[in-house]
Amino acid sequence: MAPVRMFFNYAEKNTPFTLSPESLDWHLAKGWYRMGSTIFTTHFLFFKNRPYSAVWIRIDLQSFAFSKSQRRLLRKNAQLFEVAVAPRVIDEEHEELYDRYAADFDGRLSPTIADSLEDYDGDVVFNTYEVSVRERISGRLVACSYFDLGNDSAASILGIFDPALRTFSLGYYTMLLEMQHCLDRGFRYYYPGYVVPDYHRFDYKLRLGPAQYYDVRTESWRAYRSLDPLREGPVEAQVHALTGLVEQLARRGQASSLKIYPLFEAGLYDIWNDDYYPYPYLVQLSELAGKSIFVVAYDPKESNYFLLECRHMAQTQLLFNAEYLKTFHADGFVTDLLAVRRLLLRSPQVSYVADVCAALRGGGKQQQA
Repeated sequence: MAPVRMFFNYAEKNTPFTLSPESLDWHLAKGWYRMGSTIFTTHFLFFKNRPYSAVWIRIDLQSFAFSKSQRRLLRKNAQLFEVAVAPRVIDEEHEELYDRYAADFDGRLSPTIADSLEDYDGDVVFNTYEVSVRERISGRLVACSYFDLGNDSAASILGIFDPALRTFSLGYYTMLLEMQHCLDRGFRYYYPGYVVPDYHRFDYKLRLGPAQYYDVRTESWRAYRSLDPLREGPVEAQVHALTGLVEQLARRGQASSLKIYPLFEAGLYDIWNDDYYPYPYLVQLSELAGKSIFVVAYDPKESNYFLLECRHMAQTQLLFNAEYLKTFHADGFVTDLLAVRRLLLRSPQVSYVADVCAALRGGGKQQQA
């Protein structure tokens, strides 16, 4: 049996020493994004103890025009605030605004802007610009956002605002100003990051205009309106397919369940191994016997089921905090670090995969604990 070869890397990162504008454009067009001093991509997220899909989106500025409501917001805020666009600034004034924003933010943030951008001395490879918004009368900084410029595209990275002025939609406002700057420079694409199906915190990005999304299945950009995110998102596709497998196994007298595997990004932390199990869901067919375990995955890019023999890796505690692992309930999670040893079967046919799994488990005699 040939060694397994995973056909698509769902999570990758790189720390570039140099990054040309054209290279940034290329990475953004492949669904990559800046995180601190690195550039990365992922299609699976994990928070609140469950997996989510990261669906990367962009706005094609060639066919873009501000809506009536967007123009109205731009006009209204222009009467109250002064706006400037210039190379990024990180100073005490900006950090004080960040502190006010962070104190009101429902979620995790880096301690400072400098930590968030990993920009401490200005020696960074990204060409980062800033939109600053100040009160006209007092001159007080009330909002700012940071965005990276490529050759013909830009990526929005971080936006902050005074929470006491949230009725002015300043976070959304700075994104519109970033887009206006891109239009003025003749840029083609604006990348606001990802949206998350079934998690509405990021839905405001879809209000920016008709969006395209990065389709992991074809590695191309398609109109977001053509996506059924609750069925076709990378995570949602796995849940649907593997739930179907569990049902098929039940008809064959095989007890099984869909389990969450929260260690799916282990490959990002251990660069010496490239065969870690890379999916956030699995159907477990056997318990650990020695160091082997048989599982079924569903690959959302290929639309194929994979029957895999995996091995238990001993370095779980080196890559993941023990207290973190204790937060997962044993019945619904697999927290043994797994690496793929062999690919035993690849098929899009759930009934065929269920037949093979049933045979592997001894025709119903071997039930999952």
